[in-house]
Amino acid sequence: MMDRNVAIIFGITLIGIIGVSILSPAFPEIKRGLGISDVEVAMLVTAFTLPGIFLAPVMGMLADRFGRKKVVVPCLFLFGISGSACAFANFELMLVLRFLQGMGGSALTSLAITLIGDLYDGTERTKLLGYNAGVLSLGLACFPFLGGVLASVNWRLPFLSFAAAIPVGILALTMDCPEVGEGVPFLQYLKDSLKILRSSRVLVGFLSGCAVFLVTYGAVTIYLSFLLEDRFGIGPEGRGTIIAFTFLLVAVVASNLDHFVAKFGWGVVVMGFLSYTLAFLLLPLSPNLELVILALSLFGFGHGTVLPSLQNLVVSVAPIENRGAVTTAYSSMIRIGQTLGPIFASEIAVHSIDYVFFASALITFVFALINGGMEIVRGVQVS
Repeated sequence: MMDRNVAIIFGITLIGIIGVSILSPAFPEIKRGLGISDVEVAMLVTAFTLPGIFLAPVMGMLADRFGRKKVVVPCLFLFGISGSACAFANFELMLVLRFLQGMGGSALTSLAITLIGDLYDGTERTKLLGYNAGVLSLGLACFPFLGGVLASVNWRLPFLSFAAAIPVGILALTMDCPEVGEGVPFLQYLKDSLKILRSSRVLVGFLSGCAVFLVTYGAVTIYLSFLLEDRFGIGPEGRGTIIAFTFLLVAVVASNLDHFVAKFGWGVVVMGFLSYTLAFLLLPLSPNLELVILALSLFGFGHGTVLPSLQNLVVSVAPIENRGAVTTAYSSMIRIGQTLGPIFASEIAVHSIDYVFFASALITFVFALINGGMEIVRGVQVS
């Protein structure tokens, strides 16, 4: 199972998520080191995430037409060189470098999923997508801790960690990738890709992914820490430990996705969204930390089942010659959710932080119903 290709794909996935997660605990030190405001600190994130909304589908189309390695490898080098160069830049140059780094990172996680779809199928594909989501979650749990350690030495050191993309790019040159894009005229390729993207199942999957990251980046990424501090007086080390526990649980659940899919099929997505709903309802209502941990465990189950299941859908519905375009279009929807989530949550939090979690519960419950309806329709069609 863990062959050379899988190890390289996991490396690509980890590089794809390191761009913000390793910097997040270092932002106060970066702010003081550069002498910038809170708004300007946020611009370092926006400059990195913005290119992915528009460039990810372009990268996917290029990967379909010219081959995966011809896109993945240059992206890794661009990510590594421009990202590590931030360690030596002033704020204005750093914004430019972060934008370039965002271009390189715009499609890395989705192209990693594409490669799994290309190289593996059936149960093995489902298992590897679960493992890949587990690796991603482990990265989200560990990178903030690593970034905090590096920043405690010097605030520029977390930027140097981006140089890890360069050896991953060198290793990616040795991957066994199938030939793609041969014999299909470009206009026909576009027509076929759009046909896949217009199917109701894919549209629901895309909207579900956007919704997941809308509520995650709003309620969990931003306001969970405020809730833990305001309600229970938990300091930064305790909050970091609780968040790390949550994503470690996501990793465990995602790594066993194949067992859940074998037992529940697409219904596992419905179960996952219902777990999200219960988690978001419990969090603001919990009178003690034990119930908070229970709520976050439910969130971990939801995240560990929904995300890799949606990825499995995306790579399964597209033939190899269109898979890059479909997976990166899905990545764009995720970026939209990541971008809108903090704005959405901030507008609601003006009234009460609790309302952020209640609104998130409502959204996830609606998507549980939508995905449940899709499952019923599929069952009727099959029968």
